[in-house]
Amino acid sequence: MIVEYRVLGPLEVLLDGDPVVVPAGRGRVLLATLLLRANEFVPVDELVDRVWDGEPPAPDRAHKTLQTVVLRLRQALGPANCVRTSARGYMAEVGPDQLDLARFRRLAAQGEHRAALALWRGEALANVVSDSLHREDVPGLAEERVVALERRIDEDLALTTDVLVPELRSLVRRYPVRETFWAQLVLALHRAGRQAEALEIYQEARARLADELGVEPGVRLREAQQQVLSGDVPAQAAIPRQLPAAHPHFVGRQDELTQLTELHESRPGEPVLISAINGIGGVGKTTLALQWANRVAGRFPDGQLHVNLRGFDSSAEPLDPFGVARDFLATLGVPPARLRSLSDDAVVAEYRSTLARRRMLVVLDNARNVEQVRPLLPGGTGNLVIVTSRNHLSELVAREGARSVALDVMDERAATGLLVERIGAERVAAEPDAVARLVERCAGLPLALGVVAARAAYGDPLAVLADELERERLDALDIDDPSTGVRSVFSWSLRSTSEPATRLFVLIGLHPGPDFAVEAAASLIALPVDEVRRALRELVARSLLTAMDSGRFSLHDLLRDYAAERVTVMPEEERRAALRRMLDHYLHTAHACWQQLQFNIPPIVTEPPAAGVLLQPVADADTAWAVFGVEHRVMLNAVERADEFGADEFIWKVMFVMHGYLAREGYMYDVAAGHRRGLAAAERLGDLHAQSLMNRRLAATLMSFGEYVQGEHHLREAIRCAQPAGDVLAEAHLRRGLAFTYEKQDRFAEALDVLAEVHPRVEGHSDSYEVGRHFAAFGRAHHNVSEGTRALELCLAAARKFEETAYNGQDEGPAANLETLGDIYLGLGRHDEAIESYERALALWRRMRDGTNAAACLLVLGKALIGAGLPERGRQALAEALEVIATVPEGGHSFGVEELQEARDLIASLTNV
Repeated sequence: MIVEYRVLGPLEVLLDGDPVVVPAGRGRVLLATLLLRANEFVPVDELVDRVWDGEPPAPDRAHKTLQTVVLRLRQALGPANCVRTSARGYMAEVGPDQLDLARFRRLAAQGEHRAALALWRGEALANVVSDSLHREDVPGLAEERVVALERRIDEDLALTTDVLVPELRSLVRRYPVRETFWAQLVLALHRAGRQAEALEIYQEARARLADELGVEPGVRLREAQQQVLSGDVPAQAAIPRQLPAAHPHFVGRQDELTQLTELHESRPGEPVLISAINGIGGVGKTTLALQWANRVAGRFPDGQLHVNLRGFDSSAEPLDPFGVARDFLATLGVPPARLRSLSDDAVVAEYRSTLARRRMLVVLDNARNVEQVRPLLPGGTGNLVIVTSRNHLSELVAREGARSVALDVMDERAATGLLVERIGAERVAAEPDAVARLVERCAGLPLALGVVAARAAYGDPLAVLADELERERLDALDIDDPSTGVRSVFSWSLRSTSEPATRLFVLIGLHPGPDFAVEAAASLIALPVDEVRRALRELVARSLLTAMDSGRFSLHDLLRDYAAERVTVMPEEERRAALRRMLDHYLHTAHACWQQLQFNIPPIVTEPPAAGVLLQPVADADTAWAVFGVEHRVMLNAVERADEFGADEFIWKVMFVMHGYLAREGYMYDVAAGHRRGLAAAERLGDLHAQSLMNRRLAATLMSFGEYVQGEHHLREAIRCAQPAGDVLAEAHLRRGLAFTYEKQDRFAEALDVLAEVHPRVEGHSDSYEVGRHFAAFGRAHHNVSEGTRALELCLAAARKFEETAYNGQDEGPAANLETLGDIYLGLGRHDEAIESYERALALWRRMRDGTNAAACLLVLGKALIGAGLPERGRQALAEALEVIATVPEGGHSFGVEELQEARDLIASLTNV
């Protein structure tokens, strides 16, 4: 028996979903009063006063008459009765989920304002006649509703704006002196690019407040106006659309689709699990999930997230759920600066908090176990998670409240329907016996049926295909087991595929996944790109490969497993040559990107790629960033696979050149794991130069986590490995890292000493850029020990050295030096020169897409502007900085708690002037 009590609208009582008639008049007043103070006793005198609306019966009859009202109410409620009696009075005893008001307050407290507001059905207690009730209690409820509405709109302003304008216009008419709605309307218009209207609305609000209340606009409305006047339009949160398209030939599974819809509508917000009954792949879990997800995607306006967790991929380890959460957060616009220093637990908390403010659809495909899923379950009842897995994940059902839909193989009717959809009813009807044999051989697996249908589309009689398939056997496989017998379908299909397409399919078994570009496929097979494109089209047509909307390609994990099996029987020399070409493709691609994103570092890949390798041109920094964006996950997977093949040179070089991109994008845990692999690979090679470089990269990574002792250890190891080569510039570079480590620990004298030791050997070197880097660091070290004159001399010398080079804007040296010059000028009271230096540094940090350093620069620029008598510009700079770093955990990066609080205090003081 489920009983619900509703006060957020007309008073209602529901018993198992059916309404219970509550007697009109005093009975409703009594029940409403008790529900508003649920689970606490209300004194009899207070109830008498409320029930008779301040005009109670004679005192000697009041209590007796109230008892009669209580009795009639209990009788009317029947099994739904909640009224309890004690010497202290009467109480409505309700559970935490039975009263809509309690659920509303709980959801609002959790920040789930949209879900909380959805519980309202109109004006509170609209069908209860009581002047005192509507005078004393209902206004408070209405205020709670409006506050939740204000907060919901604040959340929506960060996501979208156009759709809010009509709603806010209605709200300012309904609540003409409520400043928050006016301010939100001003911001919504401004962010929609309608600045003139926004300023008109501000003036209208100002006039209304003056006329009706005799006051000027408050802080919030003034801030909204200032944002319009400044022209600052905050970037709106990203709305990802990651959901792949539904399968074009989906048939059957109507019962499962209906079940999914019913499960979601009965308990929205709880996860849905699609699992295989017998634990096999190829049964259609992903296809069903995407079909249903595309049907309901419109219910989730804040977008969709999708990931293949690769739980059963033999070519790579299952994806780390914490890494997936970081990727999701980056997709949702969380700055890399914030992601970089978050622990795994903090990432999960951030992920759940971010999604709690949204209504999103999350598809977690191909999960291995509940441990891989649990960190990715979002907060908020407005989200839906769809999980697919070969396993039942019973703990997800038991502990996380997931609803399960178990998927079996297709029955004969559904399997025949799939063939009808793919090859036509006429052909199926013409050869019923052959169809029955094909369906039996495919064991009801949609994946196998799809491969058969693709082959049948070429026009061969179905009986011929059935005969061929029945003759096909794979040694050492049980063909009656659908989890392995499906391989006979793959093998049979490949027999009719062209030799280049078959060979390419098999070689894809070497690829680390999850997907690949045409260039990677061409490198594997060493054929001209036009031939490769034809082979790829053929494999797609035969349902052995999937073409993605992005122009890349992927394949089902069972097909990947089969390709991996087939490639092991390929001649070893041919297999090794293909593997080398693939690794060369990714190494040279990563190296070309790195060279666009750095300056004045000698190339570390000097040998040409193996014959047959096809590379995508990387013409500029934007292209490099885009290529890394789509390939970095493949490259990280390749590093893991290369460990198996002993490709140590590939491992350390790829990790070295990927460092800058991964670090700036916040993939610091991937970086740390990869650099440890790279260092181990360099040590196996006995390559001191490689060891020095990887120790240097690992040190930088550890210092970003605040692990300065370990960072110093790896920097000293890097110096030790570099010394035999006698490369003074390499030593100077590493000593700058040590100086930075000492500075972060306030060991300023040691920072100066470590640079002073190498200074005589560097200052006359012919490499102007590296000398400039050294002068800049040495000048900063002098500045930190209050030797301003020497510091200024060195930093100006560094700037001149940088000007002697063809600097491409992709290295931090000149930007960091300009920032130090700003610090020095500020210390000398030369504000104009400080501001100019900071602004030039800021432009370089932005050009490098380095949000962390840009934010740090904005902080000091803001203070300099304020000191120069430019408070509004200073406030804007500080506010922009805090947009990135206001929520950075304590101790993360270079931002201290006191520094951030000082910025907030400055903004507050300037706003209130």
